[in-house]
Amino acid sequence: MDSGINIVCFSASYAVALVLEFARLWVKIPYNRLLEIAAVGAGLVAQTWYLGRRVAEHPAAPLSSQQDWFLLAAWVLAVVYLAAKFYYPGKSLGLFQLPGVLALVGASTLASTRPLAPEEAPRVWGLAHGLFLLLGTVAVMVGFFAGIMYLLHSRRLKRKLPSPAGFRLPSLEWLERANGRSLGIATLMMGGGLLTGVIAHLAQQGSTRNFYWSDPVVVSLTAMTVWLLACEVFRMIYPAARRGRKVAYLTVAAFVFLMFVLAAVVWGDRFHSQSADRSQNNGKTVYCLGELPTGGLA
Repeated sequence: MDSGINIVCFSASYAVALVLEFARLWVKIPYNRLLEIAAVGAGLVAQTWYLGRRVAEHPAAPLSSQQDWFLLAAWVLAVVYLAAKFYYPGKSLGLFQLPGVLALVGASTLASTRPLAPEEAPRVWGLAHGLFLLLGTVAVMVGFFAGIMYLLHSRRLKRKLPSPAGFRLPSLEWLERANGRSLGIATLMMGGGLLTGVIAHLAQQGSTRNFYWSDPVVVSLTAMTVWLLACEVFRMIYPAARRGRKVAYLTVAAFVFLMFVLAAVVWGDRFHSQSADRSQNNGKTVYCLGELPTGGLA
């Protein structure tokens, strides 16, 4: 009950900021930007307190459950939004970033709250695995938002449509740079997450004999990493003057891959638990890539 109240508290703060972002499209609210910053700031404080309490409750394996991972990803994305409000105060970035924050918080309510014991795999690789996947997820989402904004802005300029009052987007050049950088960072982070996940398993088991290569999380994460690599190669070899819209579409497609990965994480938890139980019954605990302790997509 207490956890639900806390999640509702910071979710409500982010929702208020989103409502203020939308309201600015039609009405002029005094100190609107300050109110948006205050709402998101309050949400970050509440969420930080909540995550800090989770660490205090499970000091041996801090932030190691699936729910904690989703909430931490939402926290990072909220920080990115807050930084954008200071660097680009007149832009309508919150219309794209805040729904992502709320979606991650919503996904956390469907995820497992079961913490993973740190002794079940080498802690350093588990932490690296989780950190890589966390940053990769945020990079994909930031690229997705930049891609959507690029396509909207490009369509408006092509058709010479007037910009709605209060709705201002960054330039196409800035959005293209954000797209490209997000894609590059996501490729490195997801690749690092896949690699450290395999290494963590090898460090624990000593072989790949009990590794579930057909696990939905492993399959979807591998496919996404290959896709990101292909997108990055395309971005590097395609003429810069004609790649803006195409890179935007690629980042949108990368976001679709990410949804498959996250869905595999949430709905594959039962598969993980059954696999672990079967292995424990044989006197040995076996984990898939998606269930590495202290790791994000665990």
